Amino acid sequence: MFYYFCASLPSLTPGKSPKMSVADFDGLAREQVSPAEFELLRQCSLTVGRDPGESAGKPPVLAEMIRFEQYLRTRIAQRRSVKEDDKAAALPDPAEYFSEVDLGVAQAAAAADPAEREKLIDRIRWRRLDDLEVGHEFDFEQLCIYRMRLSILDKYRSRNADAGREIFNAAVDRISSEAPAPEQQTHTSMSQGA
Repeated sequence: MFYYFCASLPSLTPGKSPKMSVADFDGLAREQVSPAEFELLRQCSLTVGRDPGESAGKPPVLAEMIRFEQYLRTRIAQRRSVKEDDKAAALPDPAEYFSEVDLGVAQAAAAADPAEREKLIDRIRWRRLDDLEVGHEFDFEQLCIYRMRLSILDKYRSRNADAGREIFNAAVDRISSEAPAPEQQTHTSMSQGA
């Protein structure tokens, strides 16, 4: 049990900037858990592969989150694909995820803003972590959940609306400067038609 370590971690709230980064957490965890536990803990992230066997041999909470993340990503890919041939290979539909994921993915798909879509997808993840946290207080699984939540919040740490707007405007300016002026296009079309 990790009473002191778990109790000393700052609380995490969806949509709020965390007081520590994943790297900060890893630095603290390295001192508190065994080397084998630390290696398992570092696997608690949003990065998962497609191999259904990837969850084998992992702590139950991590294994469950890997399966959930694989299912969530598959449902997102299936929703995005236009043609039937492009659809991602189906994974089994666990009844426990189906309505939660499909409703959340549908709501995210309806969002006009890509950033809002991503936040809605992360809310699905957060709710699943809430469910997985039940019964895990001060144990290794709680540390796994904490690191996964921190991974969600850490994605937004470096994002800045003003910097994003500058990058977008620079891209628009670059594209606009490379495109032929409208009068050039009209003149070129007329001379080709003559």
